[in-house]
Amino acid sequence: MPTFPFPRDLSFSVQDIRSEFDRLLDRVWHGGINSAPLDGQDWAPAVDVIDEPLGYRIRVEVPGMTAEQIEVSVQKNVVTIQGRKPPVYDEGSPRRLRSECRYGAFSRRIELPNAIQDADVKATCKNGVLTLEVPKTPVAVGRTVPVEDQS
Repeated sequence: MPTFPFPRDLSFSVQDIRSEFDRLLDRVWHGGINSAPLDGQDWAPAVDVIDEPLGYRIRVEVPGMTAEQIEVSVQKNVVTIQGRKPPVYDEGSPRRLRSECRYGAFSRRIELPNAIQDADVKATCKNGVLTLEVPKTPVAVGRTVPVEDQS
């Protein structure tokens, strides 16, 4: 007589299966294969890195945060963005019916492929978006060499 490996009264949905699969992939993904961007953190803001001819533009989504809550540091070709997003509710407040927003400390480390001019990096925070302008060194930018005609 064949036995069914799951109890017959087990109720599940496709969403339950998807959630469990996502948790499984998350454990594998952050278990050593690739830990970026979270690297063991509960949350990390989304980042876009755009390679432009003279430098890099880095956009970081930090809704609800102010410039004072964010720290940017540069060393060689690595940009590190750190901060702490405080919760907008009190721990003693009434029961929350849904809580999808992430709070707490984060750190993002972005290694750029070329050397940068760290003294000229500019950071601005407006409307929940941190924008970094990171100029490349003149050597990394390159130049066009004119060819002389000697005929």
